Amino acid sequence: MENLGKYLLDMRVQRDLSYKKVWEDIRLTEEAIKKMENNKFYDLGGYGIAKAMVFNYARYLEADVAAVMREFSVMMPDDSRKQFNNQHLEKEHKIMISTNFLWMIGILIIILVLGSILLHAYRQGWLSTPIFNREASADSTLANPVKEVEQPAPDTLRSRMRALSKAIPNQNQSTTPAASKKVVPADTTDYMGNVLGNSPVNVPLH
Repeated sequence: MENLGKYLLDMRVQRDLSYKKVWEDIRLTEEAIKKMENNKFYDLGGYGIAKAMVFNYARYLEADVAAVMREFSVMMPDDSRKQFNNQHLEKEHKIMISTNFLWMIGILIIILVLGSILLHAYRQGWLSTPIFNREASADSTLANPVKEVEQPAPDTLRSRMRALSKAIPNQNQSTTPAASKKVVPADTTDYMGNVLGNSPVNVPLH
């Protein structure tokens, strides 16, 4: 087998398989198939991935799998594994820093700067009350002492009634003894009888 890529291409053309058909059957992309048919096996990925893709593709095309893998070993000997492993390790050593992490660092720096400014202002006394304001407030307190306002006693209805009863003189009390009281005789005059005269309807008053 002189050319592994051309051999795979001829096998696919003989079987009249399109790239879409291969993708539907074994999930090999058109890009990967073209790389194998152009002998660009190093572009398929790691050594194990390239070997597995060539093996599956040769078996799918019903080609001579043993011959295909021998030619693959010639084109990509076992020494090439180290090259693939080194490329894989170099990719792993790359550190990816997310945008959120950078934003978090920036916010922390801003918080530290603001905190240091506030601490410096507090130590310098810039955050305390000015002296002239404190003296003015103290003088105003001494000059205008708070006077306690006497609360008037509650004016209840009972107390008002009691005061009113004390103000009115007791007219029921008599200064004369009971024995000196004059007895007024009852008025028994028949004024109607005198006017109407004798009548059987008249009723004597006593």
